[in-house]
Amino acid sequence: MIDAHVYCLPPRLRQADVRLPASERSIQEAIHRHPEGPCALALSAPEAILASMDHSGIQRSVLVAFPWADPELCRENNDYLLETATENERFLAICSAQPTSPNALQEVIRVVHAGAVGIKVNPVWQKFALDDPRMDEMALAIQSAQAFLMLHVDQPYKSSPASPTMLYSLARKHPGLRILAAHLGGLLGLSALHPPVVRTLANVWYDTAVSSTLEMVCWYCQAGLADKVVLGTDFPFNHSHSQKQVVDGIRGLGLAPAQHMAIFAANFSRLARLDADRKVKAQP
Repeated sequence: MIDAHVYCLPPRLRQADVRLPASERSIQEAIHRHPEGPCALALSAPEAILASMDHSGIQRSVLVAFPWADPELCRENNDYLLETATENERFLAICSAQPTSPNALQEVIRVVHAGAVGIKVNPVWQKFALDDPRMDEMALAIQSAQAFLMLHVDQPYKSSPASPTMLYSLARKHPGLRILAAHLGGLLGLSALHPPVVRTLANVWYDTAVSSTLEMVCWYCQAGLADKVVLGTDFPFNHSHSQKQVVDGIRGLGLAPAQHMAIFAANFSRLARLDADRKVKAQP
């Protein structure tokens, strides 16, 4: 079993009282200043993640760097994840990059060459629009590096620079880019029932970081997307601060055994182009 959406922070950045630049106000309000922030931040340490994995029956977790607005914080978080994944084969790494940074493309190349399987961005926290030409440049760099883009996507009821409409436009402009759309892609996947959009969404996968509304996973399977849904718990910042709650919730949905196997491991392995035993460079 592979959890594709687990946040891991270096010791300094998992302190609730850490001093962050003004550019990180969104992260501070959502995480560090949240009433449950200290508890959740403590669970973002590798040791706590391993304990949670063992409790939940998860063999591997994909450690995701916060999509910081400050490129230097992205680099600090990235270096910690790359080192952690190198030291423990139960971890993979998705690093972050700030698309508006002059060094964004170099950071993408650097971290992928160091072993990252994907790049995470969040237009809301990083204050950019998905239709920014610099995002197009990053998309091309990620595709060329044979990695995938992990994208925060908001639900349709929100007016957001990370809306499902923005995701659709990005996928249409970059059909060769593999995209892991967090939070079930804001339910964009259900549009796969509409034949004209199927080709546009062919290279989009969707993670299950909807821990309080997991019945949405059933909707995706009913729409014929059981091969595009990826286990992603958003641990430890999901509503229950639990990987097991998400795993048990999916198991309780009444899906077929083959669908469980696909969601829990096979789909992510195909997205990240992993072999059976280790992380590898993506093959053309």
